[in-house]
Amino acid sequence: MSDTINISLNEENDILHVIMDAPNNNMMSTAFLTKFEAVMEQVGERAKKGGIRGMMIYGGGRHFSSGADVGALAERSEKEAFDESTEELPASHVVQKRHFTFLRDLPFPVVSVVTGFCIGSGSEIAVNSHYRILEKGARIGQPESTFGILPALGGVARNIEICGMKNAYELVMTGDMIPAEQAYEIGYADIFVGKKQGITEALSLINYISENFGTFEPKRYREYIKQYNQGREA
Repeated sequence: MSDTINISLNEENDILHVIMDAPNNNMMSTAFLTKFEAVMEQVGERAKKGGIRGMMIYGGGRHFSSGADVGALAERSEKEAFDESTEELPASHVVQKRHFTFLRDLPFPVVSVVTGFCIGSGSEIAVNSHYRILEKGARIGQPESTFGILPALGGVARNIEICGMKNAYELVMTGDMIPAEQAYEIGYADIFVGKKQGITEALSLINYISENFGTFEPKRYREYIKQYNQGREA
């Protein structure tokens, strides 16, 4: 298997597609995260030019992401510990976290289409998106606690926001993986669809928001998905 880290950024009909197709089911190695940060810089620059109606993030293979390389994660966690003498986190960690959390502030809807595994740092990409569409067979989880650490890229706060305190606590502290159906029940997933239907549904959602609301306002993301789902269920 090639070790090439392939994360592509394409634009079609004013919609950005971030396609993650890296080795080991998009394992988030140091090289993966470096490439992801570079692609997110490109997204930020494109966003400044305007005219984008939405963005989708998805895996190029069977899985969204198998999560972080455990060895690299342990090494990185040790190096990026909070410095009590300066009361600051290392600059590298601050930069890395920004490339995840800035997704929620983009001026267009960001939709993660989740297939297969969506674990750890992969799940943090998903929860930092405005919306998550999970296909049947997907499994999500935040297993960091089983390694003695916590999600550090915005995952804790965002899981609380979208799942509620109780569900987020169980998800983060147990480290359990849960199926797509359960993820939808606790609020992690905004939409649950059959296999190979996620991208089509994401396009439908982005088109709906663009056609019915015009300018996307990140703070109103709950309102948009509520009205979209009401139309789906009608």
